[in-house]
Amino acid sequence: MIRYSQSIRRSTTLTAGILSAVLTLMPPAIYFVMAFSHMTGVIETEGEINARVVGTLIVANPKMWEFEELRLRELLARRSTETAEKRVLYNLKGVVIAESSDKLLSPLLSQSFPVYDAGHQVARLEVSRSLAPTLMVTALLFCLGALTAGFTFFRLRTVPLRAIEEAYRTLKQSEEKYRSVYESLNEGLALYRTVPGSGGETDLVLADINPVAVSVFGFGRDDIGKSILQVQGGLFAPVREALRRESGEVSLELEQEGAGRVFTVNAFPMGDGMVATLFEDVTEKKRSAEQLENLAYYDSLTGLLNRRMLLDRMEHTIGMAQREGIKMATLFFDLNGFKPINDTLGHEAGDQILIEVARRLKNGVRKKDTLARLGGDEFVVVATLDTEENASCIAQNLLRKLTPVYEVGGREVYVGASIGISIYPDDGISPETLLKNADIAMYNAKKPGVDFCFYSAQMNQKLLERTRLEFELWMALEREEFFLEYQPIVDARTGRIAAVEALVRWMSPEKGRVMPDSFIPLAEATGIIVPLGEWVLKTACTKLQQWLDAGCLPLRMSVNISGCQFMRSELCRLVEEAADQSGVDLALLELELTETCLIKDVEETATKLWHLKGLNVSIGIDDFGTGYSSLQYLKNFPIDHLKIDRAFIKNVCELPDERAIVDAIIGIAKAMELHVIAEGVETLEQAEYLGHRGCDELQGYYYHRPLSEERLLEVLREERERLAPPAGGAGTGGEGDSKAGDAGGAGAPVTAQPV
Repeated sequence: MIRYSQSIRRSTTLTAGILSAVLTLMPPAIYFVMAFSHMTGVIETEGEINARVVGTLIVANPKMWEFEELRLRELLARRSTETAEKRVLYNLKGVVIAESSDKLLSPLLSQSFPVYDAGHQVARLEVSRSLAPTLMVTALLFCLGALTAGFTFFRLRTVPLRAIEEAYRTLKQSEEKYRSVYESLNEGLALYRTVPGSGGETDLVLADINPVAVSVFGFGRDDIGKSILQVQGGLFAPVREALRRESGEVSLELEQEGAGRVFTVNAFPMGDGMVATLFEDVTEKKRSAEQLENLAYYDSLTGLLNRRMLLDRMEHTIGMAQREGIKMATLFFDLNGFKPINDTLGHEAGDQILIEVARRLKNGVRKKDTLARLGGDEFVVVATLDTEENASCIAQNLLRKLTPVYEVGGREVYVGASIGISIYPDDGISPETLLKNADIAMYNAKKPGVDFCFYSAQMNQKLLERTRLEFELWMALEREEFFLEYQPIVDARTGRIAAVEALVRWMSPEKGRVMPDSFIPLAEATGIIVPLGEWVLKTACTKLQQWLDAGCLPLRMSVNISGCQFMRSELCRLVEEAADQSGVDLALLELELTETCLIKDVEETATKLWHLKGLNVSIGIDDFGTGYSSLQYLKNFPIDHLKIDRAFIKNVCELPDERAIVDAIIGIAKAMELHVIAEGVETLEQAEYLGHRGCDELQGYYYHRPLSEERLLEVLREERERLAPPAGGAGTGGEGDSKAGDAGGAGAPVTAQPV
C-alpha cells in the first residue's frame, strides 16, 4: 500500500512539474527567440546599409574621411525605423571616428561591419540596439507563466494526494512517535534484550538500532537478533561483562583494532529485561586534540618544528653547549627561485616543493640537530659543533642535498638556497639574537656567487644603512627633494627631437646629487616606488603642458613605470588624474614598461593595457631583448613602441652577433607595425647603421645627455629656430625641406648635432 502510494505521488508530482515547467518557460522562450532573431536581422540590414553609405563617403574622400566627423555623424544618425540604435565608426586602430548620439540601456546587442575602400578594409562600423525592452517583456511573460504554472502545479499536486495523505496520517504519527527517540539522537543507540544463555548465564540479544548506529558505527539490520558477542566482531562484548559486575549504569572506552577508531559506551538497564547502550565515536575528538598539539609546535605542511618549538629547542641546545663548552651554529635557509615557481605553477606546486625540501633536509641533518620551518620558504637548522669549519661542512652538505632538480606536475624545476650562519656564543647568546643575525647573513648570501655566509658586525651595519636610506627616501618624498631631467629622443630620419624621456633624480641635503642606480632598487624593494612613480607621472604631465602653453612644438613625454608600480597601483586611475590636473593630451604621453612585469599576470596586464589604450596613451617596452622577449605579448598586448636595450647597441657596429639581434628585433617590430627606438646611441656609425636598418627613433649620448628643464627648453628653442624657414619663404621652402627629409627614408638618416 505504501509503495503504491509513493508511486502515485511520484507520477502526480512529475506530471504536474513537467506541465508547470512548460507553462513557465515556453512562452517567454518563444518570444525572446523571435524578438532576438528579428532584432539581429534588422541590425544586419541597418549595419550593411550604413557601412555601404559610409564607404561611399570614404571613396569620395579617401584621405580626409576621418576628419569628416559631422558628415559621418549625420550619416550614422539616419534611421529607417524609429527604434533607438547606436552606431559607432572606428578606424583600424580602434579609435572612434564618429558615433551617433543615441543613449541605450544595457544590455546591448552589437554587431560589427567592415567598411571598405577599393576592396581594403579601412574602418569598422559597430551597430548596437538595446535588449532591455525585449528582456522586460520576456521577464513579464516569465512571471505570468510562473504564476499560472504555480497554480496548475498546486492543483494537480495536492488534490489527488489528499485522500492518500489523510489515510496514512494516523499511521505515520504513531510510527514517528516511536522512531523520533532514535532518529533525534546524535549518538548511536542499540537496544538489547536479556535472554537466558548457556550455563545459566544471561546473554544480550540486539533488538533495535537507530540510524546513527547504522550510518556511523556500521550496524546492519541483519544484526538484529544476534548476540552481543557476534555483533561487530564482539567489539561490545565487554559491556555484558561490565553489567554483570555492576547493577547500574556502566561507562567504557573501547578501541576497534585495525580501524583505529575509539568508542565511548554508556550502558544502562531499562526494565522489562531491556538494556540500552549509547555509544559515541570519539576518534575525531582524540585526533583533534593531537592536531591542536601539533599545530602549537609543528608546521602543518612539512611536519617540521615551528618557530615556537624551535625557540624552545634552541634554549635547550644553548644550555647544553654552555655546560659542555662547545659552540652551536644556527643556519638560516631561504630558497632561491621559489617565488617565480610559486607564481607560475601555483601554490599547490609550491607546497610540493616545500615538502620535498623538508624531506631532503631531514635526510641531511644529524639526529641530534634541530630542523624547523619558520614560514614561507624559510628553514632553520640548529647544530652543535666543535669548530666553525664544521658549520661550513654542514652548509655545503645541505646545499648538495637541495640542489638536484625537483619534479612538479611533470616538469623539472631547479631550486637553490642561500644560507646565513650565526655562531653561539660569538654572534649572540639568545635564540632571538642568533636567528636575527643568521637572517642578516642570509641576505648577504643572496649576492651572486655566494651560497652561504657567516654573520659579521659589518653586515648589521649595512642593514642599518639600508634602513636609514629607506627612511631618507620617505623623507625626500615628503620634502620634495626629487626632480626630473629629460633626455631627448630624436627622429632617425629628420634628426628632430620627437620625444623626451623623464628621468627621476634626487638632490639630498646630506648626500648631494644621488643617481637612480643608488636608490631605485631600494625604492622598488620597499614599495616607495609607488608614490614616487605617481609623483613622476603627474610632474611629467604638468611640465609637458607648461611647455606646450609656452609655445613649444608638440612632442611625446616618455615615463618609466616600474613592475612594482604597474602591478600594485591603480595605474589607469593615476593617468586619468594626471591628465585632469595638468590638462595634457594623453596622446602625447608614453608609458615605458619592462618585459618582466608584463608576464606576471597576463590577464590583469592585458586589462590594464587595453584600458590605457582606451585613454589614447602610447605603450612602450623598455630594454627589449634583455627579458623574456616573448612574441606572444607583442601580439596580444596593445604595444606601440619597442626600445632596444643599450647592451645590443653598444657593439652593433663591431660584433656580427649583436647586429643579427638588432636586425631581428627591428624586422619583427616592422612586421608587427611597431615603432622602434634604440637607446644608448653614442657614435655616428651606430646612428647611421640603425637609421639604414629602419630604426624610427634614436636616443643616447651622441645626441643629448639627460638635460635639466631649462637646458631642454633652450635646445628645443634652438632646434625650432634652426628648422624655421627663412623669411618670405615659409610656405614652399619649409614644405620642400620636409619632403626632402622624408624622401631620404630609412636608407638616408639625418643625424642631429652630437653633444
